[in-house]
Amino acid sequence: MTRLRLLLLLGLLLRVAVCSVNTITLCKIGEFKHENLCCLQCSAGTYLRNPCQENHNKSECAPCDSEHFIDHKNRESECFPCSVCRDDQEEVAKCSRTADRVCQCKQGTYCDSENCLERCHTCSSCPDGRVVRKCNATMDTVCDKFDSEPGQSGSQCFCFSKPLGIVVIIAAFIIIIGAVIILILKIICYCKRGENIQLLAGSLGTGVTEPP
Repeated sequence: MTRLRLLLLLGLLLRVAVCSVNTITLCKIGEFKHENLCCLQCSAGTYLRNPCQENHNKSECAPCDSEHFIDHKNRESECFPCSVCRDDQEEVAKCSRTADRVCQCKQGTYCDSENCLERCHTCSSCPDGRVVRKCNATMDTVCDKFDSEPGQSGSQCFCFSKPLGIVVIIAAFIIIIGAVIILILKIICYCKRGENIQLLAGSLGTGVTEPP
């Protein structure tokens, strides 16, 4: 009898332990564990003021103050301060309780690093206006350069500097003129050769007599 009571007591303790573990570990998505309770997370734009008092229940949440935000469900004790645009940047999206302020470099400048921690740089200009892609807030101007180094931005264009371009044009013109002259000479030679053959044939024809 004593042994039976002991087994029943051990079984009861084991059941209580299992139930306690299940109560702690069975928090659902969107909940967080507080002591032995599972509490619902606060929604975006609010922060946690007091955890729930009943399992799987709502917590006490408060809205973010001005110039502060949280953009996801959370159990944070306070909201995050919104970013502040530098004097070389401009605001493109306002700060709200659910989103941070978005800043970018002003027109005519750019910053291509992550989060743009350094100052914005002045956009480059292309010689002769050969722009492949215009400068924007996150990327410098891309120029069309024939002498670009491997890996350097810019399309490969078979362009020449002005003095070299003039020389190439003159050389091409001379080659074309020479080819035309040679073609004319060949035509003249061919014509003269045809005339000579006709004369030879004529002279041969007059020198031949018919047999009696």
